[in-house]
Amino acid sequence: MSEKANFLRQMVGLIIINLLQSATHGASSTDNNNSPRHLKYDCYYHAGFPYSTGSTFEENLNNIFPEISDNASRLSYSKRSSNDTGIDKVFVHYYCRGNIVIHTCHRCVEAAVNTIRQKCKFRKQAIIWYEECTFRYANHTISSLDEEHPDYVYTNTTSLVSERLNPYRQDFDDTMNSLINDTAYNGNPPGFSTKEVNLSELSDTLRGLAQCSPFISSILCEKCLKIAFNKMDLWSKTMVYLPSCFIRFDIFQLSSLPSPSPNPDGQRYKILLAALLPVIVILLLLGGFWLWRRRRISVTGHTNSTEEAAEVETNSATGETNIEEAWLQLARFTYSQVKDMTNDFNRKLGEGGYGIVYYGRLNDDHREVAVKVLSNDAPKQFTNEVKVLGRIYHKNLVSLIGYCEEGTTNLALIYEYMSGGDLKALLSGGTLNLIFVSWKRRLSIAFDTAQGLDYLHTGCSPPIVHRDVKPANILLNQNFLQAKVADFGFSKIFPAEYVSKLETRVIGTTGYLDPQYHLTGQVNEKSDVYSFGIVLFELITGKSAIIKYTNTHLVQWVTPLYERGDIGSILDPRIRVEVGENYNTIWRATELAKQCVELDAAHRPTMSNIVIELRECLAMENVDVECSSSVTTTMEMMTAPVSTTSMGPQPR
Repeated sequence: MSEKANFLRQMVGLIIINLLQSATHGASSTDNNNSPRHLKYDCYYHAGFPYSTGSTFEENLNNIFPEISDNASRLSYSKRSSNDTGIDKVFVHYYCRGNIVIHTCHRCVEAAVNTIRQKCKFRKQAIIWYEECTFRYANHTISSLDEEHPDYVYTNTTSLVSERLNPYRQDFDDTMNSLINDTAYNGNPPGFSTKEVNLSELSDTLRGLAQCSPFISSILCEKCLKIAFNKMDLWSKTMVYLPSCFIRFDIFQLSSLPSPSPNPDGQRYKILLAALLPVIVILLLLGGFWLWRRRRISVTGHTNSTEEAAEVETNSATGETNIEEAWLQLARFTYSQVKDMTNDFNRKLGEGGYGIVYYGRLNDDHREVAVKVLSNDAPKQFTNEVKVLGRIYHKNLVSLIGYCEEGTTNLALIYEYMSGGDLKALLSGGTLNLIFVSWKRRLSIAFDTAQGLDYLHTGCSPPIVHRDVKPANILLNQNFLQAKVADFGFSKIFPAEYVSKLETRVIGTTGYLDPQYHLTGQVNEKSDVYSFGIVLFELITGKSAIIKYTNTHLVQWVTPLYERGDIGSILDPRIRVEVGENYNTIWRATELAKQCVELDAAHRPTMSNIVIELRECLAMENVDVECSSSVTTTMEMMTAPVSTTSMGPQPR
């Protein structure tokens, strides 16, 4: 989103607030008494995350709260504190009900801030619900969590409904399910919908209303609303609020609705109408601008990626991350556009566990892209990739350009194209293959991969564990000058407090799976370290994680040779000729790989330690580590006979 567009949106928002305040002042003498209706708050005492007086977290909270309440000029907003202080960052977001005016939204957010500061003092997480808005803060990225708790379930004790509605149970279910689908995929505004149905024989009307946080995808919206709906019943529980959505219904008799009271002062409404006319004009102009912009993006197929990348890097540096805008920075394509850019899916690049990757070109600038078309059973992986790649940027992580989401069947992800293929294909050519990648280049690939993983573990808040590090998920550009980590479908985003002890369903690839994670189900950053160690061994040996024909695991094969100091037998025959000048770094890299695959995760190095170690190896090879992904060493032709000399370690 451009700076001009942001400025225009902010200015128009402020104008609308002022006009609405002017219009409503005096229009109703009781308006100021019409306060937002508080439902419930939760301070996450079960999570056990307190902060103390004078702490960095309290300072960040005190800085961000006034800004939120003073500038609540939008129906939804997300922000984080500007101080880059790890787990002391403050992430805040709110969203207001889709059918209220901004003035009412502002008043609700202001009330939420004041109430939550009093009720949840010294807590690092809190949420508060009003009928008009939902407000939340935490010390982690809020939109990264799919939560069912806490919740607010309203039990209606006024007998609005009764057993006489039993025959209409199917009507109720059909209406609410239709409401959920409309909210998730056809909301107006997006993520908000209402629905009414007449129960003719009873002269009753069923009215439903649902809304999702604008910071989650359509698929997660549908999932959240279905969970909420399952907590309802037709006789008493008529409102359910979850952290990322709410759904409610009401049943009333049309004949019992109060008649509108006569207006004692018709002039008051004329004044209100006159004051609102400028607001309507401005909204029409703003709507026209956004329609034009969306159509422009739809026609061109993408936004300016260079500008977007610069925005992400700038935001990262200043701590200004708007999660809502992370989605807007990604171009959204139609399925027909996906078919066009792939020439009707005629060039297949590869196939994974939950989708097929095709070669494509964007229609306007013919930029090369890789298009992953996901299988019908992979909506979770789709959401995961968008959630991860939509909010991060690093030179050693594959960039997501855009996505296609049409229902739950037509799902696609559009990435930057890496013309060198993946590391698995590079290493799989046999020992007789004359073209091979030098040891310096292999070190550089390992260094790039380590930097990407280190960013996920330490540069993201909350940290991200990849969970599927393997050569097939390490992509290379032309001439293998740069490596990037790809495929975030199994990645897990955790609050920093959980990252070393969270239990989850075991996911990964045989041969690269951390044994400790496999046995206990506890995933942490050291699980990625183990997988990286296997990849590093593959770069050194040229063998795969599970060795062909013998079905032996690579660690099992390397260990006795390593203990004997037989580096000559460990090395890929295609790089043994380099041993004379590169011996120290090869042995050092072998030791590092062995540390990475220790059975006890506590004995493994961190990715930050690995980056330091590999940087030193590259420096020993006279490689400029600041641009290690642009090593100028060319690919050598292997023609010399293979040496079988056994060499042991030397003191360092």
